[in-house]
Amino acid sequence: MGISRRSLFLATFAALAGRNAAWAQDCPLAVEVDFHGWSGLDAWTEALRPKLDVWWMAINHTLGAASCTPKTIRLEFFRIKPDKIAAAARGDEVLVNAPYVLANIGNTDMLRMIAHELVHVAQAYPKGASPAWLTEGIADYVRYYVLFPDDPGRAFDPGQEDWKEGYSPAAGLLDWAEAKWPGTVTAVSSAMRKGDRGDAAFAAATGSPPETLWKAYLRSNPPAASAEKRKAYWRSLQPGT
Repeated sequence: MGISRRSLFLATFAALAGRNAAWAQDCPLAVEVDFHGWSGLDAWTEALRPKLDVWWMAINHTLGAASCTPKTIRLEFFRIKPDKIAAAARGDEVLVNAPYVLANIGNTDMLRMIAHELVHVAQAYPKGASPAWLTEGIADYVRYYVLFPDDPGRAFDPGQEDWKEGYSPAAGLLDWAEAKWPGTVTAVSSAMRKGDRGDAAFAAATGSPPETLWKAYLRSNPPAASAEKRKAYWRSLQPGT
């Protein structure tokens, strides 16, 4: 496998994460928190805050931003329905399901889910310009293949899911494509930020539509394509486990 943009980024990640790094100065992130009366989340939120700075740099670097507008995000804690929804992004807000986090306070997935939502904040794609499979696929690509390559959540069931679902399957396809055609993710995300359709950008970057590459990706026997691992992961996310 050749050296991709992702590999080069990971090799220099520590330097980029330094407080004095020039890129960090160009891309500051401020965080406001509103607990809306929920208690018991202070320590969890304080553990999250310093991670957000590093994630924000990594996310914008991956999406192709040489610099970014200074950003203030709000973490808003609510009771979200249905209960299985852990968090969601809305503009510059990350809405967090307080009861869900409290029930799984020691589960690292509770922190990592915020990284996924932070990608959505950074994407800021115009409405109607991006297919859902790419929007969610890129968010999970950043989570599972850039920020947390040991994350078991990348697993998916190839018998039940495919790239059209977005999320883990699409993330796996994007990672496979990125290794073969470095710069694919950046090119696709940059196109969608301009309001262009991501499907066309993906086909232009790889030379083929996703339905064709999906078959080739599965033929490569990716470790992520595991129904059993996926089931085990979802079991680990049940509140209180």
